[in-house]
Amino acid sequence: MADAQAPRLTDRVKTGLIQLIADDGLQPGDKLPPSDQLCTRFSVSRTVVREAIASLKAEGRLRSLRGSGVYVSEPPTPTLGSMLMEAPQDIGAVLDFMEFRMSVEIEAAGLAAERRTETNLLRMEQAMSQFARHLADNTLATDADRSFHRAIADATNNVRFRLFVDEMGERLIPRRALRASFTDEKDKSEFLDMIQGEHRRIFEAISARRADDARAAMRQHLEGGRRRYREWSLTHDVDKAT
Repeated sequence: MADAQAPRLTDRVKTGLIQLIADDGLQPGDKLPPSDQLCTRFSVSRTVVREAIASLKAEGRLRSLRGSGVYVSEPPTPTLGSMLMEAPQDIGAVLDFMEFRMSVEIEAAGLAAERRTETNLLRMEQAMSQFARHLADNTLATDADRSFHRAIADATNNVRFRLFVDEMGERLIPRRALRASFTDEKDKSEFLDMIQGEHRRIFEAISARRADDARAAMRQHLEGGRRRYREWSLTHDVDKAT
């Protein structure tokens, strides 16, 4: 049993270290707390902490200096051949990425329905409440939208889904960067209400542990997003030509 739990502990500590770096505002060159403090913080052994650090070093997120400690590294820069967009400005790249997101997040929704806890559901509800609070401002509720997808990734109990969402950052929900066009405030309100409804259907399926319905609801949500980005692109092209 202990052997089966070890990889999961390592993934949990790895996620915790990434969150620690973000919460404490650690920059490249800043030093992580000593191993004994990390063991206490995450309630795990030195071996688990060492494995989590080794994994982050392999990804280029951390580096160690002999006799000195472990330090935050510059994150690797996406190359031309990377699956990650450098910036959500090219609509063709956005549409391709939306298609790729579907292959990841549709399955994530199904796994979330099978594995979610009450805490996971609470985080999804908090994200939806945050979304509702930003319906009238100019953020287009992008942060709340990302928080909702992140909560679903958490509910899979597979750290790779969470890392995917975290790695994408603002690129996951690029509608504000793409200057989504609306004819008026009513048009924008209807758009955000539609997103809110799609989130609600995904949540209800996950809450009821209906994995197939959760996958179907996520597919509808992401296909709708891909269609909307394409429509905004066409509108933008017309505006530039006139």
